[in-house]
Amino acid sequence: MQPSGKLIINLRGNDKSFVLWNGTESYYKKLRSAYKEVSKENYSEHLYFGFFTLCSATLEYSLNFILADFAVKKFGPYKYKDYCDGYINLPLRRKLFMSPHIISEGNFVINENHNSFKKLERLIILRNRILHNKEFLKEFEIPDLNLEVSKDGIIVPEEKTEINFEFEIKDNPIDTLNQKICIEFGNSLGDFKKYIMTPSINGELMENPMILKHK
Repeated sequence: MQPSGKLIINLRGNDKSFVLWNGTESYYKKLRSAYKEVSKENYSEHLYFGFFTLCSATLEYSLNFILADFAVKKFGPYKYKDYCDGYINLPLRRKLFMSPHIISEGNFVINENHNSFKKLERLIILRNRILHNKEFLKEFEIPDLNLEVSKDGIIVPEEKTEINFEFEIKDNPIDTLNQKICIEFGNSLGDFKKYIMTPSINGELMENPMILKHK
C-alpha cells in the first residue's frame, strides 16, 4: 500500500503547511482496466496505441512523483524544488536508470539485466520514436529513359513505356505495437510499481530483483 499524500503541517499556525498528493494510483487504476481489455482474445487494434501511451505516461508520472517525494524529505518544502527540477527534467531513460541511486543516496542501483528494466527501456525508445515520428525525403534512382523533349512535350520511346524501379520504406514504429508487446509493457510496469515505486514512497527501498546493492 501507498499513502495518498504526504503532509507537512505547521501546528503553530504561523507558517505554511504543505501537501504532496500521490496521484499515481489514478494512473495504475486506468492501466489495470486497459490491461484487461488489451489481453482479451477479441481485441481492437486501436487499443494498442492507447495502452502504450498510458504505459508511458504512468511511468513518467510515477518517476516524477517518487523523485519529488525524495526531494521534499531530503531538502524540505522550501529548498526541494531547486533539486527536484533537476531530477525530473532528466531524459526519461536516464530518470528511470538513476532514480534508485538518487532516492537511496547512492546505496542502490537499478538492475540493468532485469527483464522488466529492459522492457521499460524499450518502451521509452518506442515512445520517442512514435510520439516524435517524422518523415524526410528519401532518394532513389530510376534508369535513364533517353527521353526526347519536343515542343509538344516529352516523347517516351515505346520500349520505355514501362519502367521498373524500387525504393526502401522502413516500417512505421507505430506498426510494431501488438498485443504481446503491450502485455509485456504492462507486466514491466507492475514490476516497477512493486520493486521500485512503492518501496521508494514508503521508505522501504532495499535489494530485490530490480534493485541491487551499490558496490
